[in-house]
Amino acid sequence: MIDFIVQGTPKSQQARSKRRWQDKVRQAVPPRFELLGGPLRLRIDFFFNGSTNLDTDNIIKPIQDALENTVYGDDDTVVDVCARKIDLRRLPQFDSTPITLASALAEPPSDFVYIRVATAHSRLGFS
Repeated sequence: MIDFIVQGTPKSQQARSKRRWQDKVRQAVPPRFELLGGPLRLRIDFFFNGSTNLDTDNIIKPIQDALENTVYGDDDTVVDVCARKIDLRRLPQFDSTPITLASALAEPPSDFVYIRVATAHSRLGFS
């Protein structure tokens, strides 16, 4: 499992600045010795301060592609994706907060993305 924060507002697949955003994602990945093997679950939580017109489906692909050969070998190993937008002014209650996320939430409010890649569950839950 790996998790990390990328400061700033994500870019959609159509954005001209997509490549700069992908470089920023790659630079935020903590150093690793080996790539994660699949099947994997990718979680993307976009925390924004104010308002946003970004659709969650448009921010997934640039991030997923940026993680190729940095976190995992090929994005076809990602079998489960969860993407959410969360307004920092109306934070939900968390059951438990990972240390990486808690540190980002303790900073003054500004847009950031919390990314977590982990082994996918072997059983599907529909609750």
